[in-house]
Amino acid sequence: MDRPELWGDAHTHSHYSDGLYAIPEQTPHYESFGLDWRFQTDHHLIRVPEGKAAGKWLQSADWERYAADCRAASNARHLCIPGVELGWIVAKERNAREGWFHTKLHPPAGAPIPDESFYAGRDYVNTIRACTEAGYRTIVAHIDQGAPLERFDGSEIDGLEVRLDIEERRPFFARPNLKHWDRMLSAGRRISLSSGSDAHQPDLWAGSGLRTVVLDTPFESDAIVDAVVAGRAYLSGTWHADAYAELGWPARPNPVDSGASITHMVPWWEFKQYPLLSGREPKAVVEEVYARALQSGRVRREDHPVLDAFRVGAATCGGTAAAQQHEALIAFHTHVPLKALRLIADGATVFELPPGEAPLGATEGRLSVPVDLRGKRYVRLELEAQDPAAPECVEILAGNPVYLA
Repeated sequence: MDRPELWGDAHTHSHYSDGLYAIPEQTPHYESFGLDWRFQTDHHLIRVPEGKAAGKWLQSADWERYAADCRAASNARHLCIPGVELGWIVAKERNAREGWFHTKLHPPAGAPIPDESFYAGRDYVNTIRACTEAGYRTIVAHIDQGAPLERFDGSEIDGLEVRLDIEERRPFFARPNLKHWDRMLSAGRRISLSSGSDAHQPDLWAGSGLRTVVLDTPFESDAIVDAVVAGRAYLSGTWHADAYAELGWPARPNPVDSGASITHMVPWWEFKQYPLLSGREPKAVVEEVYARALQSGRVRREDHPVLDAFRVGAATCGGTAAAQQHEALIAFHTHVPLKALRLIADGATVFELPPGEAPLGATEGRLSVPVDLRGKRYVRLELEAQDPAAPECVEILAGNPVYLA
């Protein structure tokens, strides 16, 4: 976008909760994928309404050591940025009635995560509101997996996290969670969209899917968190199903959703049961898959599409422009031909490339389009690319909003 970019993964796990690797062990993998940063977000589970932390997960008392491990896992090419994935442990009937939430918390610089007394007696939404008011950065995770976002009006949170991974084949821009995002944006909330792999092992699972690309940001942990929250970022996604076939992983029903979708990858929690392991150490299998993934390609930074420019007036993603008629500048390059390009304002399409018009069918393009944004609160970009000869080869670019005033 005519500015420096830092590519990252905003949701990862380690052996502090239910990941397969220690924090420093993961860094070489993420570097190989071309990622400049990652959010380390191990599980911090709280039993409600008591406010007591789950014993086997990351504890408040672990924070200083955990943050030190993240610093030790950082270097001049890659930053490991500490946070937690806050979740509830509730009675099954309450979970079924109210839905479940997981929210990533990033403490203010130098601060720890809240201790148990902070959570006691609060419900989930009020807890997140209290965290936001106390200066914690709050990003609701797993919004693709049933988090009841209608309980939020957007004032309680800083952002939403959406995924595009090997377990998910629904068309990305048709997902209902984006409608909730538009609802919040249309109400005047400045809510950013980011993505993380939810990686419990730094292999092809972490290397595929959707990246968060922050713009015009120093290579510093606090600056990257600020950029993600402010929406100075876009999402870049690639899905090439044949890459998994090349790796020899069979397509099969996905246990995560009881077989409603198909997965090619071995989720980390199945390692002890999966017959292809044949008694081998899980880490050895991960290393083998990781090496073969890099050989087959399509998982590195250069395999993802790039949004070279999205500008409305003088504003880019996360910025503010006047609510008037504008020439919107859009430039991109992909690896498969452009299928669709849309501008969304206040939840409705205000521009879409007509069939047959350039740069549809091309793998790169630069265009300036007139768009009437008078009376609107925001405008955002949706771009899809797909290989007609291999329909499962899909790439997407999703821009955070330019806000209008």
